[in-house]
Amino acid sequence: MNTLSNQRIIKISGRCIFFSPEESLPLDQTTLDPEKMRFRPGREFYWLTEIVSYNPSGAGLLLRVIDYVTDDITGFQQQKVRHPIRFVSFESLDWMQLEPQLAFYQYNQILNILEEAGTFQTEPDGKVRQQESEGFPAVGSVSVHEAYVPGEENLFPATDTRIIEEVFKYPFTDAVFDTGCVRVVKTFPWYAEPVTITLENSSILPEFDLIKSFFHKVFDGRRKFTITASIELSGNAISRISAASPEIARIDETLIEGVKRAQVLQYIRKQPAVTDKSLFTADEFMSHYADDEEAGNALKQSEMDILLAAMGRQELRNRRQIEYLAGKLHSPEQKIRFTLKPNFGFVFFYEGETMNHFCWELLNSHATYLWSFGRAGETAAQQYRKVETIITSIRETGREQYKSCYHSLPSDPNMHFSIVTHRNANSGLIDGFPEWKHRLLERLV
Repeated sequence: MNTLSNQRIIKISGRCIFFSPEESLPLDQTTLDPEKMRFRPGREFYWLTEIVSYNPSGAGLLLRVIDYVTDDITGFQQQKVRHPIRFVSFESLDWMQLEPQLAFYQYNQILNILEEAGTFQTEPDGKVRQQESEGFPAVGSVSVHEAYVPGEENLFPATDTRIIEEVFKYPFTDAVFDTGCVRVVKTFPWYAEPVTITLENSSILPEFDLIKSFFHKVFDGRRKFTITASIELSGNAISRISAASPEIARIDETLIEGVKRAQVLQYIRKQPAVTDKSLFTADEFMSHYADDEEAGNALKQSEMDILLAAMGRQELRNRRQIEYLAGKLHSPEQKIRFTLKPNFGFVFFYEGETMNHFCWELLNSHATYLWSFGRAGETAAQQYRKVETIITSIRETGREQYKSCYHSLPSDPNMHFSIVTHRNANSGLIDGFPEWKHRLLERLV
């Protein structure tokens, strides 16, 4: 790469875009919105780009992608960021090149970056994004603790200076997760007072303290992590502590994604508490299961996070139906709702020409339930409440009872109910998806 030209190599990894090994920006400060599209986890993608323009007042950068799979990345190691960058926009992206790198996407929400040149908007005061990225430095695991002065009952004389090495295991649930570090309190037989040990890791956030009970699920079931500490004693005072933990050092964006998936899967398997509610947003779903009311949706899990975790847990007979409903059909103006009983599932919303449509799809179900309402005279919120009432009735009496009652005595003249079955879903010879899609679209008027 010619460093004197406008060409630069960028790396996309985790939820960040890297301009150099040390300088990065979260993807939510680019037009590659992680709420609408996700790159494949655990992979690094290097793009050769060309700088189209730079806006100094808003620190906005506009890039054109030249090559989506560049093999020569030596130039990336020497690149330097010479000006602040708060937001990155991309000119029109090549879908055929981009799609293989994605783990999930909502196609109807990313058309604007595929069909027309990307532009960046900056306010007069430059507040495209409030905070400037400082990059993600390599995870550190060594800290220097402040001096600690205990009582006179310590076991070593004032003139003695020595270093003591300790290796021990500590429960995840007893540690305190804070900004950039984990703190543990440990007692030792050679010291009269409890000792606080700090393990540094720039990826750690205070919110992790609310979900620390799930960490063992991404560490092969181990509920304790190992700490190696070197403690220097100068007389009756601890003058220095350096400590490291291989498990704490591994905590990064990728591992937290695993924790988030484990949390969702445990909630899906868990028996839901008794409630009159039948439809849940992402925040309501997470708060419903959280043991600590304060925890709630601590990691800000989105509808897409929950959907991806649910779909990744097993072989699903209706995987293609869910992917189509979520990625191509669901109207972005509405949130995906979740149902917990009789089974975990999703309610998708589609705004047709004359009617609003609510599609209920359960995991591993055999059919799509569709309620269609005339758009005149009612808001979508009112219709959501009607659908919730119906699903509550189904939860109590069963789907067969509801189907028989509806066909014998329709309860709402403004509503139409239909079922689109998943025929040949498990057939190795016949692809039943096109037929299901055709029959569904016929009804979405």
